[in-house]
Amino acid sequence: MLSLDQAKAFDRVNHEYLWSVLLWYGLPVRFVEWLKTLYKGAESFPLVNGWTGRPFEVASGVRQGCPLSPLLYVFAIDPFVRRVDRGPLAGVRGMELAAGGPSLKVVAYADDVSIFASSEEEVGWVMSEVGRYSEVSGSRINRDKCETLWLGEGDPAFDLQGNLPEPQKLVKILGIHFGQDGDYHQQNWEGRLKDVAQKVDRWKGWSLSLRERVHLCKAYLIPVLLYLSSVCILPGTLWATVYSLFFQMLWGNRLNLIKREVTYRTRRLGGLDMVNPVVFLTNTFLKINIANLWKERAPW
Repeated sequence: MLSLDQAKAFDRVNHEYLWSVLLWYGLPVRFVEWLKTLYKGAESFPLVNGWTGRPFEVASGVRQGCPLSPLLYVFAIDPFVRRVDRGPLAGVRGMELAAGGPSLKVVAYADDVSIFASSEEEVGWVMSEVGRYSEVSGSRINRDKCETLWLGEGDPAFDLQGNLPEPQKLVKILGIHFGQDGDYHQQNWEGRLKDVAQKVDRWKGWSLSLRERVHLCKAYLIPVLLYLSSVCILPGTLWATVYSLFFQMLWGNRLNLIKREVTYRTRRLGGLDMVNPVVFLTNTFLKINIANLWKERAPW
């Protein structure tokens, strides 16, 4: 798996390339002309120790803070992603997820791109396509920050090309560490639960009603774990830790005043409408991952 790092990704989008891509994808000419008007005449200037330099024209990049910018960048990088995913036979075969099923070739979230190659020739083809894309779009790969992970058994079966780093035991993609063995699930959850523990230590001493504490658990603690739970299932060895953190938040420094099963009931049935964190986080993983197996088309 090649995790490619784009250097200053949003700042390096060539405007002429972007307008051509938008028209090629069929966006109305008038709409593209409006975008050109928004970017026409844009200038910037250096500021060093309070001294300003001469302004210069900005001929590349999408604007920071503009709600259109993420969408424009997706259009800019999409031709490269499609080239890898649907390229010629000389491209990449990808990683077969099931016998006779689809192959996973590339995954992209904005400028975070991961490609699955299975031979030295495929790595070479990918890097040549990276070069072609960089030439026309203005992008640049930061090779020092790129990461690689060997997903096969044993040591890597071939050498990497293009000055890519040697495969590591763990790579970080969108805030989650991935590795060869299953231990990376445990490591990810242990790190994330430390963040939750810090929040609980800060909040559990506050003077709050039980209803407010339940709201804190749902609105502030669950979201910290929600993203991770969609990718890595919560290990059974950490269930007790999760329960302890959530019920410390509910009761403060006191022992549980009533059984946990009672707190999960609605207020109408004499409970506190408390969330069962382990059940909620486990169901999230199952809903997102197992449900995809019944889809006619792969989610990627």
